[in-house]
Amino acid sequence: MLKYISNQTKILVPIILLSIILVFIASLIIKPNFEHITQLKSLKERVSYSAVATSILVSIQKERGLSYAYLANNNNNNKFKLLLIEQRKNTDQQILKLKTKKYNFKDIKLNNEIQVTLKYLQNITKIRQIIDNTAITKEKILKEYTNINKYILKSIKNIIAYSNIPQITQNIISLSNFLYIQENLGLLRARGSAIIIEKNPTLDDIIQYTSNEKIIAEYEKNFLDISQLDIIEKYKKIKKDTIFKQYKYYNSLISSNQIKDLHPIEWFNTLTKVINNFHIISIMIKFNTEKAIDQKLQDIKYTFALVSNLTLLSLVAFILMIISFLKLARDEQKLREVSDKYIISSITDTRGRIIDVSQAFCDISGFKKEELIGKPHNIVRHPDMPKEVFKELWDKISNAQPWSGKVKNLKKDGGYYWVYAHIEPLYDSKGNVDSYISIRLDITESEELIEKIKQEENKNKKTQELMQQQSRLAQMGEMISMIAHQWRQPLSAITATTGTLELKAKMNKLDKEDVEKSAKKIREFSLHLSSTIDDFRNFFKTKKEKTLTSFEKIIESVKSIIDSTLSHNNIKLEVVNKSNIDLYTYEGELKQVVLNLIKNAEDALIENEIKDPKITITIDDNKLSIHDNAGGIPDDIINRIFNPYFSTKVNKDGTGLGLYMSKTIVEEHCSGKLKVINENNGAKFIIIMPKKHKQ
Repeated sequence: MLKYISNQTKILVPIILLSIILVFIASLIIKPNFEHITQLKSLKERVSYSAVATSILVSIQKERGLSYAYLANNNNNNKFKLLLIEQRKNTDQQILKLKTKKYNFKDIKLNNEIQVTLKYLQNITKIRQIIDNTAITKEKILKEYTNINKYILKSIKNIIAYSNIPQITQNIISLSNFLYIQENLGLLRARGSAIIIEKNPTLDDIIQYTSNEKIIAEYEKNFLDISQLDIIEKYKKIKKDTIFKQYKYYNSLISSNQIKDLHPIEWFNTLTKVINNFHIISIMIKFNTEKAIDQKLQDIKYTFALVSNLTLLSLVAFILMIISFLKLARDEQKLREVSDKYIISSITDTRGRIIDVSQAFCDISGFKKEELIGKPHNIVRHPDMPKEVFKELWDKISNAQPWSGKVKNLKKDGGYYWVYAHIEPLYDSKGNVDSYISIRLDITESEELIEKIKQEENKNKKTQELMQQQSRLAQMGEMISMIAHQWRQPLSAITATTGTLELKAKMNKLDKEDVEKSAKKIREFSLHLSSTIDDFRNFFKTKKEKTLTSFEKIIESVKSIIDSTLSHNNIKLEVVNKSNIDLYTYEGELKQVVLNLIKNAEDALIENEIKDPKITITIDDNKLSIHDNAGGIPDDIINRIFNPYFSTKVNKDGTGLGLYMSKTIVEEHCSGKLKVINENNGAKFIIIMPKKHKQ
């Protein structure tokens, strides 16, 4: 069934489903993220409220302590009265901050919490009136203030229930325990002041006082267990302060009822300083909590923005995909029409029977579709095609492998056409081959052109053979010319040597030593003549062997040949050996190059009639340079001297092959480099050989 569904539908349906699923998943992610953001914003408002409530709590604690001490002194202590009046103003200011603070976020529960807190705080006015009229006991007044503080502590503690983030919950619990420490320190301050004022406290007063100490110790343990490390370190640091040590000392005096020399104001101020110093802890906890909330908000907002953007992009992409696929459907229809018209294609079953063909196939073969469908594909097989080609074709595609190659096909009218065919297997849903598709490219014109070229090649074959023969003869002529060029010097040397022998013989001055010495030279020159022929013969051979040699060895060999000629022409040859290494190369060919370069330098010196002619050969590691003082090579031809048949010799007796062959030997045979420069009024040829030795 799937093969009858269009390609657009096959692709479009899963994309639409994928887009819908993506949007659904995104909505599932966005909703909880949005709720989480709402909750965190509300939690941040609650933490902000807790800071204001804490300030009110600390202020009420101080007012409670002063009121308690004031009542314990039967309203007779003006110092406590003045302090109490000032503290009431401070408390009212803190309450006013809560009333006027605006919470932008709409949290109904928090607003209700604030309203109830403010309602409780209204009782302070009544409590103050009762205190001023001395119509209440100090224990009663302590209870009234403590009830207000208990509610404030409870409202702060309720924030914990609103947090589901471990770090934030930990900070709020830590704050709650710390505030209870402060609350009981406040009670301790009030009860201690009363005990000092009354001078003779009852047993019940001492028990209540020590009870507050135990409660402080219990909350302190809980606080230290739950708090973060930086908070704990700060708390311990505050406890090491001098004022805390002073508090501990006064506390021990009150607990043991040794209050004779203890002043209530001094005790009250000491506890107040302790509580004030501790207030920084609540500020730190609030800061850490808000920082954790902000970080969490930032993370969630980033995720929320990412998911929202991805969802939006998915929707946009979905719309664009719908538009694109609608356009694709139209384009595919056009493409099908173009493909059918211009691409030569066919589909066959596994037995080779035609299932479908393109219109282009019909146009080139001359058959109609109905004449081809159901017929074996060999209906277009040309008899010129070897059977082996089709055997190879079927062997490959039967094993689920593609096949490519050139095929000559038969037209309906008996004509032919050439195609380059590529055949691939097609598979069913189970992965089994159920058909084959063939795409063909018409190459008839190129094949006919190749055939014409072959015919032209056959016509030109004899002409090419004649050209090759001429090339061989020219090459042999060049070789003979080079041999003659190289033989001239040793033959002259032999002639000179034999002439010397003949002259001495006529003058009766010939002795055995002269004969042996001259015979040795003639033998060396003769061997050189023979080896020159071998060197040139080896140059044209493809089989040559490399040997270990060196520039020093090559120069010595060449000097033995050229020395006499150079001396005859008063040319000084200087060899400078800076550094010599072994070379693994064609020694004979490299000798030929060096000899040719020295001979060229000699010819230039003679031709230019140079006074004090000189050739300097320098060996430096893998580099050999041959430098003359013949005036150098003109700049307009220096780049052409290595070209074949190019000669600089004025008398025109050069073949123009010497430097060309030298460069060929060095660079193509020996893998080196041969170059020339003008330096110090002369030409300098440089041979650079690779640093590679025989393994």
